[in-house]
Amino acid sequence: MSSNQEASKTVAREIPVVHDKRLFTPDDEPIAPVAEVAVQEENQIPPQPETTPTSEIEQLQALLRESEEKRAETERKAGELADRFRKAQEQLQAEAGEQRARMQRSFDQKLVTARGDVVASLLDTLDNLKRAVAAAEQSEMGELDFNSLLEGVRATAVLFESKMLGLGLHPIASVGEEFNPELHEAVEMVAVPPGQDHKVIAEFQTGYKFEDLLLRPARVRVGRASS
Repeated sequence: MSSNQEASKTVAREIPVVHDKRLFTPDDEPIAPVAEVAVQEENQIPPQPETTPTSEIEQLQALLRESEEKRAETERKAGELADRFRKAQEQLQAEAGEQRARMQRSFDQKLVTARGDVVASLLDTLDNLKRAVAAAEQSEMGELDFNSLLEGVRATAVLFESKMLGLGLHPIASVGEEFNPELHEAVEMVAVPPGQDHKVIAEFQTGYKFEDLLLRPARVRVGRASS
């Protein structure tokens, strides 16, 4: 290498390189370096959209309308449920009333039928009484035939009793039975031997039971042994 080249390198090393970061406009006005502008732009806070009171009011009004719509829908559904409940209650009451009316009509019909059966069973007794009276009135002597009347009445009584027994009537046994205050009514007390003490000696009126129901007690005379 020649001496001139070495000298050039030495001079080049000795002269510092200056990087001028300043920029100038065509009018020689300084411009901030690009790096600094970028840093400033990065550090700048982006502008935020301004919230005006009008937009907030509109949002509140929208929420209010939505709330009112929901309330109206809830009231409508509640009204529909109340109307359905009222109709169901009215229908239930009507059905219950009809059921009670049907039961009452059925009960009345059964009662009429039962009473009719009782009356029908007594028609034969009435016929026998009429025949007994007619037979007594048509005697050859032109006078009441008491024997015929007695036989007719006796037959009628037997028939009547059999009809009543068929309906569930039961006479209460009395004479010779132990006195029972639940079935017998003592109307007289008489002295008797010790073996008949507290026994029914005689019956003045027959007592009757209908099924298990006491219709009337038997009126009786009761024996009492002397001490």
